[in-house]
Amino acid sequence: MRSAFVWTKLSPACRYAEVQTRDVVVTDLTARLSVAEKRADAAVEVKDALVSSCNQLEADREWMRAHGIARIVEAIMNAPKTAAGVEMVRDRARDAGFKAGYNRCIGHLNVMSKGGHTDERSGFHGVDTEALLKAAEASFYDTPLACEEELDNCLEAADYVDRLRMLYPDVEEENPAGGAGGDAGTSGTK
Repeated sequence: MRSAFVWTKLSPACRYAEVQTRDVVVTDLTARLSVAEKRADAAVEVKDALVSSCNQLEADREWMRAHGIARIVEAIMNAPKTAAGVEMVRDRARDAGFKAGYNRCIGHLNVMSKGGHTDERSGFHGVDTEALLKAAEASFYDTPLACEEELDNCLEAADYVDRLRMLYPDVEEENPAGGAGGDAGTSGTK
């Protein structure tokens, strides 16, 4: 009530100045409120973008864990050069093992029979099976695979998970749950 009393006693010039002051204060507050609302809207947009990005990263991680890594390993293991290289290393390792076993056996015979036995009758006489094994291993590890280039191209991109998904599309299993059919013997009759 006092402010109404003071207001009525003010001269019209003072009242005008008071209105102008209040108008400036209201305009200033409105401008500040507008700026604050814009900041809040921008913060909400940034938050939404981060949540969306985080959700996408989480989905990508789950796909990589569930499908991607297995598909990459499968592509490498099923590469024809991988199979040929593993077969060559296996054969060379077997040969080296046979020669080492044969020579060890000859060593035992020589101890018991006072020498005289050699590996001349062995198919590995004069063959450096260890060097052949090391060469096979080196060849295997140095052999480029066709799938490596495709994988490198995918993994170097920023959207590597999307590219891997295109390279290795999901294939639904025809017979889930261990190959049992839809009825799986649950007809309820004997």
